[in-house]
Amino acid sequence: MPTFVSPKTVYFGEDALDQFESIKGQKCFIVTDKILVKLGIVKILTDKLQEFEKSWEIFDGVEPDPHEDTILKAKELCAKFEPDLIIGLGGGSSLDAAKAVWFLYEHDDFGIDDLNPFEDLHMGIKAKCVAIPTTSGTGAEATWAVIVTRTDEDGLQSKLEQAHFDVLPTYAIVDPIFTTNLPQSLTVATGFDALAHSCEGLVSEWKNDLADGMCLHAISLVKQYLPLVVEDGKNQLAREKMANAATIAGLGFGNSQVTIGHSLGHSLGAVFHITHGISVGVVLPYILQFYLNNSDDDSATIILGIAAKKTGIAQWNDDNKQAAHKLIEYIVSLQKQLNFPTKLSECGITREQLDSQMGRLVDLTNESASITMSPRDASDDEIQKLLEYAFEGTMIDF
Repeated sequence: MPTFVSPKTVYFGEDALDQFESIKGQKCFIVTDKILVKLGIVKILTDKLQEFEKSWEIFDGVEPDPHEDTILKAKELCAKFEPDLIIGLGGGSSLDAAKAVWFLYEHDDFGIDDLNPFEDLHMGIKAKCVAIPTTSGTGAEATWAVIVTRTDEDGLQSKLEQAHFDVLPTYAIVDPIFTTNLPQSLTVATGFDALAHSCEGLVSEWKNDLADGMCLHAISLVKQYLPLVVEDGKNQLAREKMANAATIAGLGFGNSQVTIGHSLGHSLGAVFHITHGISVGVVLPYILQFYLNNSDDDSATIILGIAAKKTGIAQWNDDNKQAAHKLIEYIVSLQKQLNFPTKLSECGITREQLDSQMGRLVDLTNESASITMSPRDASDDEIQKLLEYAFEGTMIDF
């Protein structure tokens, strides 16, 4: 049965951080990274906590694609501090780490693998969770997924896709003050992450009317405001709108799910350490074209065609196939306009590296839960061809 879930409260817009005054809890365990501490971003938060007479302890050890060991270390420190608020501050890595720490803090006898939809959880007994994004793309503040990097005994890494409705943050605070000085490259990468969430969410097997509205509006906001904020990073309206777009996209795909684009992106990230927004953004046109080429089912074509019309990318008198192709053409055009990679060969990997890791990439893609949400099944050969075509920059013809 379709279900729509969200944080208890989402505070958004200028000065949203002031809403901490109304959030109950005095001891705050902050999960973040060292760069945000160095840049003074964490101080913006702690100054506000001090204003409202709250105490805090900071764990700043989160790395990109947070490792399981890092999360376990943070959980031990959290348990010693005994907070009543766990605050994730940062990009998707810090927010996912905070949700995982919250889960483990509430369940002393559980491990990461126990974070799955089939467990009966009790969250919020010891602490509430507050998620504060400092980028505009992941939407992790509004989702029930937690992505964790695990290293096996051979030193190989994979990304675990853990999830449960009850690890949705209690509160999300989406304040554009945290993205004002976001570097242009990260602004673009996270913007394409939000776009990928929205497009994949529209065609997912769990698509539904409530999520559709979120995904469509997020596409419209990205279309209007991402070029503006890249042109002028100090454009506060554009910063605010992109922050909102990321959260709206999170609410969208969090209730409909992503597809093989994220399966490929997680695999590329695990093997080659490509930034998540780049990995899912660069494969987006290719996986959408793969869906349009489904000779057995044209539902994705219809959905994407209507989406292109509703967002002003296509004309209402275009047929759906034509309109859907315009959406793909628009995405590629936006990639070029914003100096975003249009193919995997522009992401710092060689064809030899891709070929040598192909078997592992295919296996990791198949292990991803997201692939099961795709509107078209992909065989091992087709997964390999998707990666090869995306590397060369050749549009999908199968």
